[in-house]
Amino acid sequence: MEDELKEISDDLKDAEILLKRLVGSGSGGGPPEEKKVWLVYLSVEKSVALLKLYLSIESPGLFVTIKSGSTEWAVLLARASQALADGRRLLEEGRLEDALETLRTSRNCLRVFLRDRRKLRLRALRAANRIGL
Repeated sequence: MEDELKEISDDLKDAEILLKRLVGSGSGGGPPEEKKVWLVYLSVEKSVALLKLYLSIESPGLFVTIKSGSTEWAVLLARASQALADGRRLLEEGRLEDALETLRTSRNCLRVFLRDRRKLRLRALRAANRIGL
């Protein structure tokens, strides 16, 4: 595997380990720490960008709808974790286009999770402001 692909694979492995740890720790109560999910998201986003650059592929952004709700965070993170593991495996097998698509799925699930967490935070802030806290 070339140096660029090895670096991408190593970054994804670290992100995968962190995400699996977060999914496991979050099962006992509420969602995992948001800042750590951001670190995973940034690693996956960077890897997607580098892989697109390596493959010289630039596809226009596609509108992707992923159904979610405030209580479905575990499902989103589990799906992101599985897609991340599959994407890294495909990358190591040399199936780069398939890896790119699978990593995009992981990234999108992480993005939806982070968006939903932000919405919840803003709702709570608005509610607190309404009651004068």
